[in-house]
Amino acid sequence: MPRESEPERSAGGVPVVEITRSYGFSAAHRLHNPRFSLADNARIYGRCNNPNGHGHTYRLEVTIRGPVSPETGWVEAGPALDAVVRTQVLRRFDRMTLDHLITPTDGPTSTSEVLVALLWRILDGALPAGRLCHLRLEETPNNFFDLDRDGADGLARPVFTTPADRGQKVGPA
Repeated sequence: MPRESEPERSAGGVPVVEITRSYGFSAAHRLHNPRFSLADNARIYGRCNNPNGHGHTYRLEVTIRGPVSPETGWVEAGPALDAVVRTQVLRRFDRMTLDHLITPTDGPTSTSEVLVALLWRILDGALPAGRLCHLRLEETPNNFFDLDRDGADGLARPVFTTPADRGQKVGPA
């Protein structure tokens, strides 16, 4: 067992390291839940319910964790991380309308809480198993949304039900 001052090591004896990379993308959305009336949407979401939408320049921090490769000196998935984020997130979400990309099974509307959970599912499926350990999505300088791998099953996957699953009518209010 390592002493408290020693780094965590893998079964092979090499250090386990976390790497965080930061990425940016811009996207628009409108916070609007079709289950609610127009008045309720306006009351709940305020100016974020503007029918014309609004945009953010998001900053996404992706943290992966793994053993340092004795051959390269890198966490094995490190060099591939930029390519995965570029193809799975940036090309898909940059300069897009989130309302067209987030479905009712992802969450009730395109909040950043729903977006960070969706990004987790996308990246966790594209990276080596168990390597993703933390996401932070910055919507504004004052709003951050964090998601960590935790729990007994090691997953960070909030579950949302669709309006139809809740027995509610889907469609305009």
